[in-house]
Amino acid sequence: MLEEIVVEAAKKRAELDEKVKALEEEKARLLADIAAIRATWLRIIGSYTSILEAEIAKLEEEKKALEEKTAPAEAPAPAEQKPSE
Repeated sequence: MLEEIVVEAAKKRAELDEKVKALEEEKARLLADIAAIRATWLRIIGSYTSILEAEIAKLEEEKKALEEKTAPAEAPAPAEQKPSE
C-alpha cells in the first residue's frame, strides 16, 4: 500500500515537472515574442515620427510663406506736419 502511494506520488511529480518545463518554455517563447513586437513597434513609431516631423516642417514653411504674402506692406512713414500757426 505505501509502495503504491510512493509510486503514484512519483508519477504525479513527473507530470508536474513536465508541466512546469512546458510552461517555462512557453514563457520564454512569449518573452521573445514580446521583444520582437516591441522592436517592430519602435521601428514603426520611429518612421512615423520622421514622417510627421517632415510634415510639420513643411507646414511651418507654408505658414511662413502665407504670412509673408498676407502681411500688409509696410506703410511709408507719415510726412512730418508743420506745426500750425
